[in-house]
This record gives sequence, C-alpha cells and structure tokens, in this order.
Amino acid sequence: MVDEKILFYGITAYPGVIFGKVRKVRNSADHNLIQRSDLQADEIPGEIELFDSSLNRTEKELTSIIAENEQVAGSFELREILSSQKDMVRDPLLYERVIERIKIHGENAPLAVETTIRNIYEEFMGLGDSFFQDRADHILDIGKRISKNLMQKNLSLNEPLKNLPENVILVARDLTPSEMINLDKSKVLGIATDFGGKTGHMAIIARNYGIPTIVGLRNIYSNVEDEEYILLDADRGFLKKNPHIEEFKNFGYRSNLSEHKEWNSKTILKTLDGERIYLKANLENEEGCEEILEKNAEGVGLFRSEVLFLQIKDHTPTEEEQFVIYRRILKKMNEKPVVIRVFDIGADKFELGAHEDNPFLGNRGIRYLIRHPNLFKEQLRALLRASIYGNLKILIPMITTVKEIERTKELLQECRLELLDEGYDVKDKIPLGIMIETPSCAIGLENYLHGIDFLSIGTNDLLQYLMAVGRNNYSISDLYNPFHIVFLQTLENIAIIAKKKKIPISICGEVATDPDMIGLLIAMGFRELSVSAPFLHEIHERISHTKLKDMKSLLKKVKALSLLEKYFEIEALIREQDRN
Repeated sequence: MVDEKILFYGITAYPGVIFGKVRKVRNSADHNLIQRSDLQADEIPGEIELFDSSLNRTEKELTSIIAENEQVAGSFELREILSSQKDMVRDPLLYERVIERIKIHGENAPLAVETTIRNIYEEFMGLGDSFFQDRADHILDIGKRISKNLMQKNLSLNEPLKNLPENVILVARDLTPSEMINLDKSKVLGIATDFGGKTGHMAIIARNYGIPTIVGLRNIYSNVEDEEYILLDADRGFLKKNPHIEEFKNFGYRSNLSEHKEWNSKTILKTLDGERIYLKANLENEEGCEEILEKNAEGVGLFRSEVLFLQIKDHTPTEEEQFVIYRRILKKMNEKPVVIRVFDIGADKFELGAHEDNPFLGNRGIRYLIRHPNLFKEQLRALLRASIYGNLKILIPMITTVKEIERTKELLQECRLELLDEGYDVKDKIPLGIMIETPSCAIGLENYLHGIDFLSIGTNDLLQYLMAVGRNNYSISDLYNPFHIVFLQTLENIAIIAKKKKIPISICGEVATDPDMIGLLIAMGFRELSVSAPFLHEIHERISHTKLKDMKSLLKKVKALSLLEKYFEIEALIREQDRN
C-alpha cells in the first residue's frame, strides 16, 4: 500500500508526464498590513486617499504587464484576463463597497479591501453560474495587487520566476493570471497546485502553453520542498514524491498536445476514414471574432450573452446596447452561424440583496427570464433586430419543462410583431435551440423537441447535476468524473435521439476540449463540437489523425471499464491509443 504522504491525487488540467525538481511559488500575501475597524472621523479622508492611490498603481501595473506581453506568443488569453481585471479595478461594485466600509464601518483601507474582496468572491462563487465562478479567482488576484499597493510595495516575492536558472516543476497553492503571465515558461516543465478545477483559469492557461498540469491536489504545497524531485503524472492525475528510478527513468518532458505543427486551417475536417466533423468556437467577447475567423472555425457554437454584464457594469444592458453588440458580432462572422445563448444567470446578479440557499438549483437561466419578461423581451427584441445582419441562432439555457420553451416562443412572437409594427426588419426564420444541461431534459429529451431546430449540450452543468457534485468542490472533485458510466450513457442516448429525430446537436462544454473525451464523443455520434478558440488547432489535429472505427472500439472498452469504475485504467487505455 502506498503511503498517502507520498502519493497525491488531483485533477488533470493538461496531460503529460514529467520527472523534475520542485520550485515552490511563495504566497505573496503580506501579513504586515495593519487592519483596524476603529477609524476616527478625521482619519477617513486619508484612508480614502490611500485606497485611491493604490488603485492608480494597480491600474498602471496591469497596463504595463499587458503592454509588455503584447507580442508574446500564446499570451492572448492571459492578456484578455488581465484586461478584464483592469476594468474591474474601477468597477463600482468594488470601489463603492470599499468606500462604504471605510466611511460607515470605520475600517481602514487594508481591512476594507480584504473584506470587500472576500465578499465579492463569495458572491461570484454562489451565483450558480459557471461563467462567474470561473472568474472569481480574478477578484482574489485584484485584491492581492491592491493590498500590496496599499503598502506601496511591488509584487516582487516571486520575481525570480521570470528568469529561472533551470528546468523546474512549479508547486503552488494557486497561481493567479498575473503571476502566470510573468513566468519563464521555457523552464517550466510542469505545474501542480492545491486549488483549481478542470475549467478554471489555471487549466485554461496551462493548455494554452502546453504545460502538463495537475490542479486540486489540496495539500501538495505544504508537503514538498524546493529542490526535491517529484514525478508529475498528469496523464493519470497524480503526483508522487520520492519515485523509484524504474518509475521515472523513461520520463523527460512529454505532453500529448504540445507539439504545434504547421496546419492548413482551410482544410475540411474529417477523420482518417472520411467522417465529416464540424468544429466551431465558443466566443467570449466580440473581439474574439477575428481569431475565430483566422482559424477558420465553422461558426460560433456558443456566445454567452451574460458576458454583457461584465462589459456594461453600472446598469442592465439596454435593448439598444445589446443590439449594437449582437449586430457587430453577426456582421464580423460573415454569415457563418452564430449561436447566442440568452442570459444564463441567476437572481443573485440582478436583484440586490436576493439570496438563495442553493443557487445551482434556484432561479436562474430561463427560469429567471420567464419570471422577468421585460428583461427577457429587451434581449429578444435586440436579437431579432440584429438577425438581419447574419446567421443567428438563439439558444435557451437551463430547460426543465416544456412550458419554458412554449413561453419563450410566445415572447419571441410578441417581440416579432411589435418590431414589425414599429417598422423594423426581422428575419423570417431564426433557428431556436435548447441547451441540455439538466437531468430532466436529458432523460426526457423526446418530450422537449417539438418545434426545436437544434440542440446543444452543456456538459459542465449536466455532469454536476447528474453526479450531484459541484464542479468547484475540491474536496469531492473525484466524483466530477466524465468517465462515469451514467454520464457516458446519457451522452450516448442523447446522440441517438438527436439522430433519430434528425435534429442537429453540438457539444459546447469543457468536455469538447478534453483530449481524452474527443474520440469518445465522435464514437457516440456527435459530429459538431464547439471549443475555445485557442484549442481549435489542437482539436483539429487530433480528430484528423484518428479513425472512426478505432474510436468506436475505444468507446466500447471504456464503457466496460467504467462499469467497473476503473478510471485509471481508462486513462491509461486512452494514452495507449494515442501512442498508437
């Protein structure tokens, strides 16, 4: 039996196996900041001035980091994250709350910042919306910078990481986006962190750079030391201290998707035995259209319209503001299909003071929109007005009842008639689709298909609802497992029904970018995937070098192992298939 202090299990964010030396990333939190909650009236202006000065320094730092990395290959997504953080620095949500805590609660700037950052982080995590949960860690990064600047110090604790003298495996509690962008990535062989999930920013960044990474290891940071040698097996999701020579002698750097060969993005995507696959991209903001077109994706498989609430921060996006953005996206995409999902977000965002004990199972997505028809109609009117400028498809999230679909159609028709009466042009036929992410919709799918033009599977939510486990719950992260037989059977049944009913179906969740899952999805019958733009090349390459018959054979073996809950064997089998 292996000593539990030697073997640590986590979540594979990017595959690969590496043996190497540890370099710990120190926690840059500064415990010398004095926190007070007893300010006198004459001290308040000085604390506000100190806070304003720290914001100015934080903005300048982020601007400098973004500019320095403008031409750095592979830094696009990191720069997007940092640009978003720069916008958040002056967000009224942050600024006004800190000022209130200084003025009303008598807290000095360090305490007011820490309390506000913690509260906003917890609110983001409790929204019940994966888009905001995956960005909650950005709030912590901003708080760290502001706190450091309150002391007028630079974030220099990990400055040596910019110029590493040798190849290392980084071990950290977590790595923030601004820490990642300054790493000497040419010397980083692997990454292991206590925190993080498969869909968080660490995983996204690791995949961008092709660095074998395991996240969610829980307590690895406190169990290793600098200069210690470890085996990081991101193929099987574990890290081992003090490995035997037989375990590591064959491993230098190896990563399955990290070799970028020249490719022709105009090539029609087919498997080696001729099966046509359609590869689309998820769009985070309108600026991403250029990259999607450059890489010749076959359209936008998902635009999460709730991103507008990050772009327009001081009020709910108006019909006109939404229309302008939707129109620009549709025009930029040059008649390629664009799937826009209506607002998928809960009451905690829209109603100040609203609280739900379990927002994941609460008033969110289409439930919220139907209960707030004025908000919903504003969005539908904007979408209908924009429809004449491109190939628009509308997607409804969080479907659990047929009535939700019927009510959406009724509101769409109301909006159409209103717009025509007002003299607007509207496209005659706009495809309407539903997102399959609840067990009720997945299990009873045939009951939901009347008048539906296409289907999309939100695998992130579907998996966590099927398994009754939050995907960001690190204490039971092993249960958030896409190889579970129930999840595999559910996906396969959905594909069978869609084919029988002749309804187009795509997968737009994180599973679509998981190299271990792509072949299984195609074997199940899925022919359309929508992935983050940075992964279009890698996914294209993987699919074009596989055969459908081999993938079907693999799926059969994986299901047999899944019934026995032999998940390490499944991952080993997939790795063996890749090598062959």
